[in-house]
Amino acid sequence: MDEVKGKLASGAYTIVDNESLKAKSDVWRKCGVIRDQENNIISGFAACKTCHKVLAFDSRKLGTSSLRKHVETCRATAGVASATIERYFAKGYKPPRGEDKEAITQLAVQFVCRDIRSFETVCGDGFLELAQGLIDTGARAGLVDARQLLPDPTTVSRRITKYAEDKRQDIIPELREQLTESNGAVTLDLWTDDFRKIGYLCVTIHYIKSNWELQERVLCTAEWDSNLRKTADNLRPAIVQALRKFGLDEFFPKLVYVTDRGANIVAAFRTATRLSCAAHILNTVLYTTLGKPAEDDLFGEEVSGLIESAKSLVTYFKQSHLQNRLQKTLKASVETRWNSLHTMLDSISSQYEAIRALLEERNEEHRLNCISKETLHDIVNFLARFKEATKALEASKTPTIHLTAVWLERLRRHLQPSSTDSLTLSSLKEKCLKILTEKFELHLLHKLAMFLHPKLKSLKLLADHGDIMGVHSEARRLVKELEEQREDLPGHSMSAGPAAKRVRLVSRVDCLSDVEDSSDDTVLPEDEVSAYIEFKPPKGDPFDVLLWWKEHAKTFPNLAMIARNVLSIPASSAASERVFSTAGFVIQERRTQLKPGTVDDILFLHSNLKGK
Repeated sequence: MDEVKGKLASGAYTIVDNESLKAKSDVWRKCGVIRDQENNIISGFAACKTCHKVLAFDSRKLGTSSLRKHVETCRATAGVASATIERYFAKGYKPPRGEDKEAITQLAVQFVCRDIRSFETVCGDGFLELAQGLIDTGARAGLVDARQLLPDPTTVSRRITKYAEDKRQDIIPELREQLTESNGAVTLDLWTDDFRKIGYLCVTIHYIKSNWELQERVLCTAEWDSNLRKTADNLRPAIVQALRKFGLDEFFPKLVYVTDRGANIVAAFRTATRLSCAAHILNTVLYTTLGKPAEDDLFGEEVSGLIESAKSLVTYFKQSHLQNRLQKTLKASVETRWNSLHTMLDSISSQYEAIRALLEERNEEHRLNCISKETLHDIVNFLARFKEATKALEASKTPTIHLTAVWLERLRRHLQPSSTDSLTLSSLKEKCLKILTEKFELHLLHKLAMFLHPKLKSLKLLADHGDIMGVHSEARRLVKELEEQREDLPGHSMSAGPAAKRVRLVSRVDCLSDVEDSSDDTVLPEDEVSAYIEFKPPKGDPFDVLLWWKEHAKTFPNLAMIARNVLSIPASSAASERVFSTAGFVIQERRTQLKPGTVDDILFLHSNLKGK
């Protein structure tokens, strides 16, 4: 951040309007994104237009609350201050006095310390709504004893169950409506908690609403019956039961399922459409590549030895408390946690000299004997591209299925030998490329998703002409199927509609310039698929594929419906992984007596109350 601040102050960077999010949040009237001299957006940051303060911001991970908080407190000009005051008066609120804010800050300190709560608790959306409710009640009723107003913990626990059931009933009509008029996708995974060793099955549904908003809802994190083996014959009924709870079991055959490649899960969906989680495959590719090498693989022995020595080094630094003397803690690698190997090796590589100095103090330099600085740096860079791919493929707020083929091609290019590669790195790339080719196979839905992305529709990534024709043929088959369904409706009159006016679209998504289309023809033949193929592709980045389809749905009505179905499918089952990460915060050492049903209710509400 310091580097960004410096370049902004020197004029090397500038603050510009964030047009892609302007319509969604009024905070962008006061803030902007940062561009360099080549007009590239500096990702991860935004800045206040008034005081030029640099703020952390990532549109895929963070909301605008931190930006809004700065705007409301920025005193650089009277305009900003008056805007804050106007906001309060518009809602009937008075701006708090300085001494009142100081008193509340003191109480917040006492709260997090006495109840052992994280600092972030005081800015969580749920806590803020509770605090506002207390303030509003006090404004209406006058002085109120908080003990008389706040509920008993047992009451809260019981109310969670009722609230969760009410919320389930609330969303059932929306789920049924969406799956009746379009398809959806389901991601799922199994997990066991660390304390009571109770198994859970998480089921998450994904769909694109009629307003072209991508929706992700956790349906359940249900307890797995410990008396049942996790076989295909037991898994399938459990998933159907999870859907039945929302009246969706009739849609089981039309849904697309994204899972890992466990033999039991693959067998459970042998009669349904199932895609392998792209992130799981990449994780498997890496651990196979970097795992136990063959006896004649000398370079593999070097890499394997380096990794084992790195793991031992991290353990030693933790046990000896030496990492307290490092600027950043060394991170351990966990095989089931995506990209954790890169995180571990990078934490060592970035502090290699500091680690060496600490070991020399103890005459223990031998702990670095198998960890060559140059080889370590090569492996970190080798793994970084896979981490970048995984992060892109596990995004939740934008479509990702079309990126599967894009990142597969980028990884293939990444694994091509270079004249500057060491023999070890060259051997590693060759081995990894072979495993990637063996384990990563594109499904027709991946190719169709690429075709339904206007910038990728020429399918340049498919070298086989037969593959391209196959995708076009499938698109035409689906269009014909939709047309026949519409013709069966009484009083139906099919009309393609006029060609939509081209608009420059601005919303963040991965740049695809190296594989996108560049045709300038706008000829619209009678056939909808041919018309789409010949349609002039949009220019410029960033690009919002859902917004494009929303604006061109009348031009390509059948393809728009197909796009709505296909682009709702996630590239990975990361949604379930995220639920299990949250579950780790719910089921802790001091909360091991939580009933599995209560855990399910909490995780369901946590997911389905977001952005309500």
